[in-house]
Amino acid sequence: MNLRLAVISTSSLVLLGLLAPSTPAKPRKPPKLRGYVNDVGMEPERERFGRHERVALRRKGPSVIVHRGAAAFAPENTLEAYAAAMDYGADGCEVDLRRTSDGVLVLFHDDMLDRLTDGFGTVNQNPYYHLLSLQPRFVYGRANRATRPPTFAALLALAQQRAMLLHLDVKEPNLEADIAELLTRADAWDHVVAVNSSTAPKLLQDKRCWPLRYKAPGLYAGRKDTDPDAVAAALSQPGELIMVDDPRVAARVLKRTLIQKVALPKKLHRDWEYRPLTSATEAGALVPSIHLEERARKTNPRDPAALMAILGAVTLPERSNLAGTELFQRERTSRILDRAWAAQRLGMLDQHSSVVAQLLEYQVRHRSLHPDWMYHGLDGAMAIRALGMLKSEASVPLLIETFNRVDPELKRVRNPAFGEHPLGWTDFRAKMYLIPALGELKTAESKKFLLKYCRMSEERARELAPLQFEEATRAVWQHSLTRAEIEELLKSPNAAVRGTALLECLDHPQDDARAALKAIYPWAMDLPRAE
Repeated sequence: MNLRLAVISTSSLVLLGLLAPSTPAKPRKPPKLRGYVNDVGMEPERERFGRHERVALRRKGPSVIVHRGAAAFAPENTLEAYAAAMDYGADGCEVDLRRTSDGVLVLFHDDMLDRLTDGFGTVNQNPYYHLLSLQPRFVYGRANRATRPPTFAALLALAQQRAMLLHLDVKEPNLEADIAELLTRADAWDHVVAVNSSTAPKLLQDKRCWPLRYKAPGLYAGRKDTDPDAVAAALSQPGELIMVDDPRVAARVLKRTLIQKVALPKKLHRDWEYRPLTSATEAGALVPSIHLEERARKTNPRDPAALMAILGAVTLPERSNLAGTELFQRERTSRILDRAWAAQRLGMLDQHSSVVAQLLEYQVRHRSLHPDWMYHGLDGAMAIRALGMLKSEASVPLLIETFNRVDPELKRVRNPAFGEHPLGWTDFRAKMYLIPALGELKTAESKKFLLKYCRMSEERARELAPLQFEEATRAVWQHSLTRAEIEELLKSPNAAVRGTALLECLDHPQDDARAALKAIYPWAMDLPRAE
């Protein structure tokens, strides 16, 4: 069928025989969900005394802090990633703190939920129960399908067990009182070695907080943490701390014996009761998770035709219309969310067809402009993700074209709060999903583009989007690479490409990768692999 698609409306889908009446999902009583504890107990006196002694030794330095946990072993900001960091020679971890709408302190880096979960909106718009109900997008290594954003209390139980130093990256203001209360209950103030001053100045002013000094800027930037010379140079500087993304090279430089895997503490889990989402607006603002829960009551998320109808029922002018009343703009924002949700659900249903691909491609070409960065291009970004999930290889040329394009219309929605970044960065969300999608779509053209990006100068790459050299290296690794291509990546002048390739060779050791690593970085052969 050769369908010339400008917009596929609901009536068009009916004519095509693709739209059946949508049957809303039957309401049922929500079950309790398995989450993490929200309080932390004290150990026996002897264990507590021993813990403080071990913390004091770590504080003397040099101390290795792992950024968001060891993400080669488990997804970032999970208990499994933090435990793995300690197993492989670290002294502590940097953790990202946010608070849910019902007051639970949790560990989650991003402002928005959609990179790491199948949800939308922000952590502080959702009760903890709702975070537990979201499906994680990344499950690998030590994590399993039950792994969810942990509470700060659960992390403190792990910190007690492992005498873990803590760099607290407090992602939003007004959390200090809650953080201080839990630190006091856990008797864990001496674990804290750094706090970001912009959002948590009161913690730094507390007499119980004794921050330490970093020897050098974060070695995780540009994957300098995989370079033994860069790590040794940082360790030679004054101060007590270094920060890395992966602890293995730092442990080697420090001649540390990697300890065995230690099981997570017991009694970290508890059941959480359902808390209803009652209103789609909060203080006049749209709340994505509530709006989409209401949408799911009207539209069966397992009905492909109904989801396609949502994508097809929009006119092009509506996508770029920044004028109109406040009510019109709120409705327009809600439709962007509807399209983003429908696109993601189509990808999850894994039912590829030419019509589905055309609908998603149209949404990529005509992603919605929006002055709020949280919604700008969100529908296009989710369409890109869905095309990758559906293995729509015919869409590769469009995705490459989209990445390379800097739309002049972005001037209309450019946010001055983001400073003097290149115009292309305004489309950061769509371009953030393009690189992983091209990794999933294993064509010669997508592989060629990813290798080309890895060779690109930082200056040129910055014109297109925020730098994604690590992401591009991981994406191209999903393709079949020749020995020569692997060696090129290992020898790249770009440290982020070079370091990421080293870890990929180490942790995914097919024959050519192991041979290339042995030939170029023989010292790395002694490093332990991620499970």
